[in-house]
Amino acid sequence: MRNSWIFVGHLLPGQTSLMRMNALRRCDVDVTGFDTRSIWNTQTWLQRQMSTRLERGPAIDGINKGLIDVARDVRPTHIWFDKQEFIRPDTLDELKRLGACLVYYTPDPYFTLVWKRTRLMDACLTRFDLLVTSKSYECRHFASVGPPYLYLPLGYCDEVHRPIRVDSCERASLGFVGGWEPRRQSILEAIAAQGVALKIWGYAWDHLVDGKWTLRRYLRLRRLAGGTGEWKVARSESLSNSFVSGEVYADDYARALSTSGINIGFLRTICDDQHTTRSFEIPACGSMMLADRTDEHQAFFEEGKEAEYFASEEELIEKAIFYARNETSRRRIATAGLDRCRRSGYSYRDRMRAVLQRLGTLS
Repeated sequence: MRNSWIFVGHLLPGQTSLMRMNALRRCDVDVTGFDTRSIWNTQTWLQRQMSTRLERGPAIDGINKGLIDVARDVRPTHIWFDKQEFIRPDTLDELKRLGACLVYYTPDPYFTLVWKRTRLMDACLTRFDLLVTSKSYECRHFASVGPPYLYLPLGYCDEVHRPIRVDSCERASLGFVGGWEPRRQSILEAIAAQGVALKIWGYAWDHLVDGKWTLRRYLRLRRLAGGTGEWKVARSESLSNSFVSGEVYADDYARALSTSGINIGFLRTICDDQHTTRSFEIPACGSMMLADRTDEHQAFFEEGKEAEYFASEEELIEKAIFYARNETSRRRIATAGLDRCRRSGYSYRDRMRAVLQRLGTLS
């Protein structure tokens, strides 16, 4: 009998959850999507903040009740929970009673960052049939929970992340697409001081343009800083003209990566990540990746041939300037990185096949 799945996640356009769900469908699986983000969006920002802190409220009630209703109608063989922290234990008990195999997946560090973890999910973890994490440094934590676990690296969507042609007037030598951090700001300011054409897209960079202090802006920067580095809500003279926009998704995201000949693959300082989604999305969009040097990065892409890496601000600036001035060398590495993405199974479709294979061994 063909598998029938419910995919629980944030399924708005541009979300990686939606990309993984579509990849599962391309693996010849019947999938019913259950979009939790649309339920959260029925609340105001303040209501959402209260619900997530208290771990109760109308949205959480709606998610749990709605999921049970859909499961009773669909009678799935499997249910995939994509980055969900507010499912209740009794909900999982009812879903298992209906005969569903339950899979929990997180693209984020769950045990490492306190604000990613909830009491509800702590109580739920033992009830899953398979736990899937993208963080190798958290495997020991998931191994201690009890159910089988699978380490699944992050990936890219081959239907979205691809080279996009942009006009010459839009191009930049160097780009960064991602959230603000003190370290990132400091390094990008140093690069901008060298006269390299730089563009920035992403969350929480807007304060660099106007320098306006607000409580909400201060709180989000404090969380992103994670107690590391010196920072303040202030205008940056060197980066104010480099900021293009806030978060971008889907085709706009692929276009942003395609705009820059080189894209920086910063890792976060508040956790022990060795790769991110950008590690695959940058090469998949035909840009040369210049990223933090880690064992995982070097295993995914060969240094100097399929990507470039740095271990210090000085090395990053040196390589950024070199490749910005040497188009032939840059293009060679970008082309090889794109080819490596395509032939080494880094797409979400390939990742989901690995999950299906693991479930096959469990059954």
